[in-house]
Amino acid sequence: MDYWGHYMNIPLLSLVGGVIYVIEVLINVYLVILIFKRWKKSKIPVIAVLGGFYVLFLLFIGIEILFLISNFFNVIEFYSQERNIIGTLFPFFGGMSGGFFLLFIDYFENENISPIHSCVYGIFIGAFVLNAVYLFLFPDFFTNQAQSADLTGLGGIIPIVMSLLQFLYSTNFPAPYFVFYVLIVTLFTLQRIKSLVDDPQRKKQISYLQMTILFYYCNTGLIIIVVYQLRGLLDPSSYVLLRYFVPHLSTIIGSYFIYKAYVTAPIGLLQFQRMEKIMVISRTGLLLYSHDFENLKPEKPERDVLLSGGIFAILTLFSEMIESENIRMITFQNKQIMLAQRKQFVTFLVVDRISSYLWSALESFTNMFNLTYDLEEQNYTIVPKNVFDDADKLLKIAFGF
Repeated sequence: MDYWGHYMNIPLLSLVGGVIYVIEVLINVYLVILIFKRWKKSKIPVIAVLGGFYVLFLLFIGIEILFLISNFFNVIEFYSQERNIIGTLFPFFGGMSGGFFLLFIDYFENENISPIHSCVYGIFIGAFVLNAVYLFLFPDFFTNQAQSADLTGLGGIIPIVMSLLQFLYSTNFPAPYFVFYVLIVTLFTLQRIKSLVDDPQRKKQISYLQMTILFYYCNTGLIIIVVYQLRGLLDPSSYVLLRYFVPHLSTIIGSYFIYKAYVTAPIGLLQFQRMEKIMVISRTGLLLYSHDFENLKPEKPERDVLLSGGIFAILTLFSEMIESENIRMITFQNKQIMLAQRKQFVTFLVVDRISSYLWSALESFTNMFNLTYDLEEQNYTIVPKNVFDDADKLLKIAFGF
């Protein structure tokens, strides 16, 4: 104990780590509450998944706090153990959360999850679980006394498999490689998405997501790698402080960027799509209302009248051709026209891709528009002046702007 006490006041070191953990817990509890409030309002599934991720994160921090308390006066000895439980859980949680972000970005971009990424994630989780039980399954193969010659007596493919297991075990399995893969894929995917987006707020939201990944994984990983490489130059107390406590400061900053991206951003920005225009057209072909998402006040309203007439003519033609009035979508080149049809009118939403969120928002807007202006009881031959001017408010409510 004299050796460790030579460096730094042990209770002070533990107190510093405890303060960092408590701040992290308080921030993330607040973040979880806000995320689930946002999910309750928006009903976007990925937000609920994000909230679940932060619940697991709080559980992980809670485990760290418990071990810190139980080793308050011998914290350096605990963290200096080669196989301490925090050193084992940290890469596991890093890989698990990294995989979450990998699938999260898939859903953010495509509203579905890549089977390849799901398999890669599953392999990582499975490998780490095996890593945890190897010592119990193959105790003789993972000791310093075990030699490669021990495997020669086994026939067939068993020596090859056991040699591979030994290698994977010695490298702590693919945790660092998996996290590196996550960094590359998610950052480049988000950059590609950002290049396709025109709205400044949506670009900013995607930048916040990129910063989240950088602070959660890149910065944290770099801190750990650099400190590990310099461990010979650091005294034990500095090593524990920099290796185990300081990385949590980086995750605190990452939580701030999640707050900016998924709590303060308008709900309408939480899905990646480019909405161009929405129009409400009566069954007689009369344009009742239109809104350009890129320009709050269209510069050429007469263009909307011509466009609405053309779209309505196409809808009428298609309905007659297929003998159905329940058409919900028209695809034209790289554009999608989503339709919400009612007895007296049709709402058209022009987008670059569809999503369940947009279907829900379109139906919500159409229902509110119908109830507000009582269109089922009206039969307009001309558009009354200023009657639909307040429809922008309905649009903001339905689409979360």
